[in-house]
Amino acid sequence: MASVKPRAERTAVARGADASEMLCARTSVPELPATTVARPSVETLVASAVTRRLTLVSAGPGWGKTTAVARWARSATGPRVAWLTLEPFDDKPAAFWADVLSALRAAGAVPPGHPLETLVVPPRLSPALLRRVLAAVEQLPEPVVLVLDDFHHAARPDVAATVDDLLRYPLPLHLVLLTRVDPLVRLQRLRAQGEVAEVGAADLAFDAPAVTTLAAVHGKPLSASGAGRVLDETGGWAVGVRLRVEADDAASRARADRSAAEFLLAEVLDGQEPATRSFLLRTSVTSAVCPDLASALDPGAPAERLLPGLAAADGFVMTAGQGRTWYRYHPLLREMLLSQFRLEDPSRLRDAHRAAARWFARDGEALRALEHAAAAEDWPLVGEVFVEGAAVQLAGPHRETVADTLRRVPYATIGVDARLHLCAGALAYVDERFDAARHHVETARELLDPVEEPAAAVLLGLLDASVARSTGDVRGIATAAGAALAAADAAPYPFPALDTYRGLAQAHRAAGLAWCSVGPDPVTVSFPLAPPPGREGRAPQLFVLGARAAAALRAVAEGRLDEGERLALAVVTEAEPRGWDGYAHVRPAHAARAWVQYLRASEEALDRELAHALAADSGGREPASEAAVRLLQALVAADRGHAGAARHALVAADRALGPVAAPPVLADLWVRATAAVRLLDDGTQPALPVRVRREGLGAAAVVAVCGARELLTTGRTGAALRAVAGLADVEEGDVSTLVRVEAALVEASALARAGTRRVEVPLARALDLAATERLVRPFLTVVVRELRPALARAVAGRDDALAVLLRAHLDPADRAPEPTPLVEPLTERELAILAVLPSMASNVEIAEDFFVSVNTVKAHLKSVYRKLGVSSRRDAVRRGRELGVVP
Repeated sequence: MASVKPRAERTAVARGADASEMLCARTSVPELPATTVARPSVETLVASAVTRRLTLVSAGPGWGKTTAVARWARSATGPRVAWLTLEPFDDKPAAFWADVLSALRAAGAVPPGHPLETLVVPPRLSPALLRRVLAAVEQLPEPVVLVLDDFHHAARPDVAATVDDLLRYPLPLHLVLLTRVDPLVRLQRLRAQGEVAEVGAADLAFDAPAVTTLAAVHGKPLSASGAGRVLDETGGWAVGVRLRVEADDAASRARADRSAAEFLLAEVLDGQEPATRSFLLRTSVTSAVCPDLASALDPGAPAERLLPGLAAADGFVMTAGQGRTWYRYHPLLREMLLSQFRLEDPSRLRDAHRAAARWFARDGEALRALEHAAAAEDWPLVGEVFVEGAAVQLAGPHRETVADTLRRVPYATIGVDARLHLCAGALAYVDERFDAARHHVETARELLDPVEEPAAAVLLGLLDASVARSTGDVRGIATAAGAALAAADAAPYPFPALDTYRGLAQAHRAAGLAWCSVGPDPVTVSFPLAPPPGREGRAPQLFVLGARAAAALRAVAEGRLDEGERLALAVVTEAEPRGWDGYAHVRPAHAARAWVQYLRASEEALDRELAHALAADSGGREPASEAAVRLLQALVAADRGHAGAARHALVAADRALGPVAAPPVLADLWVRATAAVRLLDDGTQPALPVRVRREGLGAAAVVAVCGARELLTTGRTGAALRAVAGLADVEEGDVSTLVRVEAALVEASALARAGTRRVEVPLARALDLAATERLVRPFLTVVVRELRPALARAVAGRDDALAVLLRAHLDPADRAPEPTPLVEPLTERELAILAVLPSMASNVEIAEDFFVSVNTVKAHLKSVYRKLGVSSRRDAVRRGRELGVVP
């Protein structure tokens, strides 16, 4: 299949240069046969229409929609034209917009440095990412006409809704939709505004002069009466006119009275030689065909001669593409050919699909290979194609297309095929049925031979790691990804997805190790911001960013605050231009930044980062990072004295992980959050989660310091001193700097509470230890009231950065009370709308800025008010400023 036998050269499958050829063909204006007749009236109609937001070219098959618009596009001297021929798999929002962006880039409409250059569509198109795409479209430097051919393939309501968003406001992008049926796009308002130009069958129909010209081009001149007869027989239907003009005898003319399908088949198919007829039938199984593919579909056929001949002979075969020439049959012709092929020989039809699957797999087009394997109902081949290449599409915009194809497999009959069990496991993973996914993974593990099926062995580990990530099992991530990486390195021969699998395994393993606080730092290899259209990076960059985000969180957890903040900022900075900063993969970076701001007591920045971290929930489940954010939220609420909010956040952290053990990187944080909430417990609330005690979380030193703080609260100063004895003097590396600072402050606080004057030594030690990382928080939470005068004197005598920060916090003048944290997080869109409220923009103006309806803005505002506990814009702005999310 797609694999290369042992000892074969890797280049036999690494055909990167050709991997995007079909996408290039789909994003090119079709080339037209020399016999195409100019239709000035139609072309003038299309040319004048593109000044509107939408031009709707709607007519049944065979009316010449593509020919008319392509001829205009090739001769147009006005705005730049981008072209995209849609296919059935473009009926998902993520796939649709990924291909739209590819079309705009291919047309040269996106200049270097433009936001659209770096936006990458992940498996799920979030509202925030769509809003970012539309905002970037608004910044195009010049008007662009985007032609979407065969738009009826994108007929799902969720795709139409995104096109509605695109059409709602005047943008420098004019849409031309070529479709067989009127789309689900809301046209009433645009029609009322005069922003829709409609071209229908009556406009596309041939008139007498066009018929006469076409006949002359074919060397069969017609009189005015003859042209009139053709129009009477065909009604101006473009396909009928062409076939009627080319008819040589009375029998052919008589067939014009039959149905369109019979007419087309009779004139195009039945008049061919048997070999050519077979070639047409077999090559109709793919939406486009090149000579190499045609030879695979019909071995022995002279494809290099037949395809150019068909393209030159009539208007039913068009060419496109760069490098290899791709031929696309007229959609109506292809449908008729497929129907006839299915009627005549279903077995040979399946064979042709099987041959197409193997060819596309070798050529790097795994998605098409998978579709053809399923069309052939060759389920073992489906498993082979999925395992060796198509599985990587689950990490891209065609995820739902792959899942829909996998749903066609009759899993009740898969028996002992390990690869089909991996298909079932992947489908269960996409549907978030994680227990079922684990079951299929374990069954596949029992069945497969890693030596004979290396691709399956690698994918098994990756699927295992993905399930572990989605359930919060960070140890499982590291273990499974390590097994996948070992299997990839041991593969006896290459297969198409090997390099991508290896990159994914490295990213997963690095993230798992970071969450476990072991091993080297995660990979920091950066892949291109905008890979060439249709090409996969060696590992999907979103997962690489996830590994780097986990590394940032680990650095902060280990006390390397400056390093952690730098790593986290790099991740967020890299994610933002792609539109990924609201994805769960990036959430650990937001959490790392919030943790740094917490330890440095930067309250405004802290609330802002926590809000962004809580809103980063797109792209699937990641319980580990959700727990991290909730624990930080609990700490912040507890430090501000909000017992209810703190308890709620701690319970939410416990609920996020469920029965899964806490990530080691969060162990100390969990102990601190639990201890902080317990300090506020008045005995009237239900018992707190027992995870800390059940799992034995936290380093001994952290447990000791937290226990000492509780002892101080109850007045047991001697016991508190004994609990932290010697911790402040432990060598660096054995105990974190934060613990040493806290131990010194517990000692100083205990001495101050006991009335002794010997507080200066431990206090000075705490200040010296905290200075490097500017640890402000311990001085605000550990220090007791009796120690504050001594702390103020000590700080007054220092001039380092820590002292400056502490003086700002110790000065009681004009200090605003710390805000109550949010119990229910704002979404990314709610945060964005809240941020513009101070501008006094009306709901209509906000709707225009965010490419949504006014009713949508009202719904978001209602939700914002409820979550903030306010009832007006003024109060929402005030509360947002308290939380640091409104400038």
